[in-house]
Amino acid sequence: MKINYNNKTFRVSGENEEATHFKYFQKGNIVWGEYEGGGVTKGTLIAKVDDEGILHMHYNHLNANLEFKLGKCISTPKILEDGKVELFEKYESINTAVVSKGEITLVEV
Repeated sequence: MKINYNNKTFRVSGENEEATHFKYFQKGNIVWGEYEGGGVTKGTLIAKVDDEGILHMHYNHLNANLEFKLGKCISTPKILEDGKVELFEKYESINTAVVSKGEITLVEV
C-alpha cells in the first residue's frame, strides 16, 4: 500500500483537542515528524516506510515532568472510507528501568 505521509497531521483516536498530535513529513521512504500535547512536552520521530506503508520508527520526547522517553514503534496504516489514514501503533519504551509496551491508534485530522 503506497501512502504519502508528507504534511499529514494525526492525533490519538478518541482523545480531545489537547491530546498528543503529530505532524509527519516524508521524502522517499523516510518519514520524520514532531509531536506534542497531552503528557508530551515535545517529541521527534524518524521512520522508514516499507512497501506495505508500514512505518518502522524510533521516537524520543520529554514528558510533562521533563523526563526523557525513547522507544521504537511499528505503525500499520489503514485507509478509511473517507480516504483518511488511521495508524495502529505498537510501541515499546527502551530507556526506562521497566520496559513499557502498549498500543494506540492515531487518526488523520
